[in-house]
Amino acid sequence: METILIYLFKSSVVLTIFYVTYYFLLRKDTFFNINRHFLLIGVIVSLLLPFLEFTTVKFIESPNFYIAESNPSKIINTTPESWDWWLIGGIVYCIGILLFAIRFVIQLLSLKKLVTGNLTKKRGNYNLIEVTEDIAPFSFFGYIVYNPTLHSKKELNMILEHEKIHVTQYHTIDILIINLLMIFQWINPFVWLYKKSLEQNLEFIADREAINQLKSKKEYQLTLVSVSSKNYAAIANNFYHSLIKKRIVMLNKQTSQNKKLWRIILILPLLSLFLWGFNTKEIVKIQQDHIINSTALEKATSKKDKEKVVKFMINKNSSKQDFDNIKKTLKNDFNVEIKFSDIERNNNKEITGIKVAITSSGSSTNYAIKDKNPISAFIISYNSKTDSIHIGASESNHNFVMMNSKKHGKNKILEIHTDDEDEEHDFIFSGTGKSKVVIIKDKDGKVITEDIHGDSEEIFEIRKKDGNTFAVITGNDGKNPLLFIDGKESTKENMEKLDSDDIESVNVLKGKSAIKKYGKKAENGVIEITTKEN
Repeated sequence: METILIYLFKSSVVLTIFYVTYYFLLRKDTFFNINRHFLLIGVIVSLLLPFLEFTTVKFIESPNFYIAESNPSKIINTTPESWDWWLIGGIVYCIGILLFAIRFVIQLLSLKKLVTGNLTKKRGNYNLIEVTEDIAPFSFFGYIVYNPTLHSKKELNMILEHEKIHVTQYHTIDILIINLLMIFQWINPFVWLYKKSLEQNLEFIADREAINQLKSKKEYQLTLVSVSSKNYAAIANNFYHSLIKKRIVMLNKQTSQNKKLWRIILILPLLSLFLWGFNTKEIVKIQQDHIINSTALEKATSKKDKEKVVKFMINKNSSKQDFDNIKKTLKNDFNVEIKFSDIERNNNKEITGIKVAITSSGSSTNYAIKDKNPISAFIISYNSKTDSIHIGASESNHNFVMMNSKKHGKNKILEIHTDDEDEEHDFIFSGTGKSKVVIIKDKDGKVITEDIHGDSEEIFEIRKKDGNTFAVITGNDGKNPLLFIDGKESTKENMEKLDSDDIESVNVLKGKSAIKKYGKKAENGVIEITTKEN
């Protein structure tokens, strides 16, 4: 619901930009046909432009803070429950849509009843319908409806000329488009003004064209005044329209000079400001020397036999750029071809279906998944020594605990030191809003940076009253490691009270290393924390 409401807001802003430009720069000129196209383009652009998004990259320096790897149990979010205002706003918005949609359908049914309930006379491309109701003349597609008893023969002739212009130029389509837009943007006050301006401009067009085919401009103006007290249909092109005075003024106004048309292009910088202000996403990356960018979650060099294993994670938020980077890395570094196809996404741009085909010199593998729900993360791995390929579910049990500083309130770089003989790297994890970065150091200290974009469902936050925040990314087993603070066994609660600024170092023991030092109770791993006070 939040995504829909944000889109609605952006669309309303674009429509407002077009209206303000029309009102101050074009409204008083006689470029009626150009104004018609301008207003219609405004509707289309307001619907499409919010989907256009630009990305900027911001590099930041890498701070020196450390953190531990652990296997914490599932964490309960202790944030107090509050009203879901997005949901409430969405419900109110949907109720409004429903009411205005019902109103629109009733208007259409009333028109249908009026058209089908009276005798129709075919005159060329026009269907003339004479009614007995006390209403002003109007047209709807190829139908022209009027009450012949309310007007003289001369008045009817001028009225029909006017309505024929609406029919031949398909003005009914404009009316329907703006009424449909109003249903979905009813909450935007400018859409009502936009509708009024569009309808008035159509009347200006019909008035100008009709005058060119009639002998007396004065009699035409008198006819406008004579029908000004009649009732008229809400979603049709009416001969009588509100603000008759404005129509008469525009009829007598001199044709505007073409050199004034340049003002239309002023809409472009305004739309550019909209894109810069609302549709630009900033991605923060860590600035390191000798950094290699890719979309991998885990890119590792094995210490055993110097074999090189590269692993990439694909999740529901993987983007086209992610896929392109994976292709480039595999092709350039390993001469491996990979193809992503049949990628399907839901309304939240999450992947629900994908096919992967990967081929090396000695092997090939295919993988496909499709579901109505977003896909679960899976790993693509390639071993350069054995020339083997594997695609399957993520098996990573790595867990990262991210601590925020009370003093600075910003995410820190978090490095893992481990004595586990099976551990291939030191990992550094940092959180930067919706962009998360994993930095992997090999044995020689070379840094490989890999970007992960989008939110993760595995991130939980515990917010405490003292302002200290722990964000934990859980692994598959979800078991708690042993915790030692300054050499004494401690608890997760005590760890949560620590500030990352007060930590001197953090060490992680896993597997055999942990059991050898602490016994069987350390089978889920050990986190050793040394504070600066010790």
